Amino acid sequence: MKWIRIDRAFPLPDHVKKALQRLDEAGHVAYIVGGSVRDLLLGRTAKDHDIATSASPDELTDLFPEAITVGKAFGVLKIPIRDTSSEAQEFLEIATFREDLEYEDHRHPTNVKFSGPAEDAKRRDFTINALFYDPKTARILDTVNGLEDLNAKLIRAIGNPRQRFREDALRLLRAVRFSGALDFAIEKGTAEALREKARLVSHVSGERIRDELNLMLTGPKPKLSIENLSSLGLLKVILPELEALKGVAQSPLYHPEGDVWAHTLKTLERLTQQHPKRSMVLAWGALLHDVGKAQASARNARRNFNGHEVDGARITKIICERLRMSGAETEAISGLVADHLKFKDVFQMRESTLQRFIRQPHFEDLLELHHADATASDGNLAYYEFCASRFQEFKNQPTPSAPRLIDGNDLIQLGIKPGPEFSQIIRTIEDLALEGALHSKEDALEYVIKHFVK
Repeated sequence: MKWIRIDRAFPLPDHVKKALQRLDEAGHVAYIVGGSVRDLLLGRTAKDHDIATSASPDELTDLFPEAITVGKAFGVLKIPIRDTSSEAQEFLEIATFREDLEYEDHRHPTNVKFSGPAEDAKRRDFTINALFYDPKTARILDTVNGLEDLNAKLIRAIGNPRQRFREDALRLLRAVRFSGALDFAIEKGTAEALREKARLVSHVSGERIRDELNLMLTGPKPKLSIENLSSLGLLKVILPELEALKGVAQSPLYHPEGDVWAHTLKTLERLTQQHPKRSMVLAWGALLHDVGKAQASARNARRNFNGHEVDGARITKIICERLRMSGAETEAISGLVADHLKFKDVFQMRESTLQRFIRQPHFEDLLELHHADATASDGNLAYYEFCASRFQEFKNQPTPSAPRLIDGNDLIQLGIKPGPEFSQIIRTIEDLALEGALHSKEDALEYVIKHFVK
């Protein structure tokens, strides 16, 4: 074991201090472990703290009767944090030092053996995540040379990397996420094992893949993360539709940056620069905005990729459903993909169509996606500037409800038979009302009689 004293304070929330004190007073060893120790040493703000202890699961249950004991058989208890300001319930995780035994389904150990900190460190994924902090002595316990890798900015699997990835395939994605989040390189042997075991990621659930991708896409280096996923063989397993964009050519007049893959990466990079705290929906919109071009290109050789926005929206929905995104997220992301090409038509849109376009719920995200898309290609911001100006204009006005001057009963009374024409007539009247051409029911009926009654 290697203990290293550190000369900086480790700020801990009160609920963590109280839990450590309760364990100490009961005579148990207890350390802070994992990501918060790594982040302390990197000068980053830790989001949460985990505790590893010598206390057995039964002893933990006695000490923390309020604990959630679902993971007790594996030595893990979750303590509800009652003084949180968050609407969602948060938990402090406390776990007994343990070794993982045989794994099943490349994700979960079948059993554990309770042990000490050195054995506990060996079961973890990467050396930089296996550091223990002793708050009583202000020392770091490092049994896997994690401090060396932290200083060298390396992501290195603990022990045999092939075994680590074979045990838990989620680690394949975590390696890429940590690389992007910390701007660390993946150590050569770890990268080789990752590439060799990439196919195992198919054993990870859609929900867990989604969560890892969300963190990558909203993190500081999404372009690097996507490049790493591709070069290490993971992307073709989890997002084959995106990998298919490689080599899909597009007009150099409008896309000097290269093929669709190059443009996608550049758009993601531009978005990251413009919006460091972008939403998950906007990040996914940037990643998938041209995902339909591979199928459109295969279907016809026209360089304008007619219909790729339709393909893209459909493919995006398939991806979102595969990754178990919510219905609202799926609709928002696929909506960005479907509508991002409409900017080229804004100067020709009638006023009612433009208003509907700009007043849609996710237009602000759509506008920023278009900005990133444009700056990643030919740099033409005329459409962006026009729409941004109109958006601000509309933003300061109350959103008008679509005027319903007439309804189906009015049309029936005029002798028009119910059918598809009904919605077309009503939409036409709404458009004219939005544009100020019709002001009353009488105006609307007169217009219908003149143009639709035969």
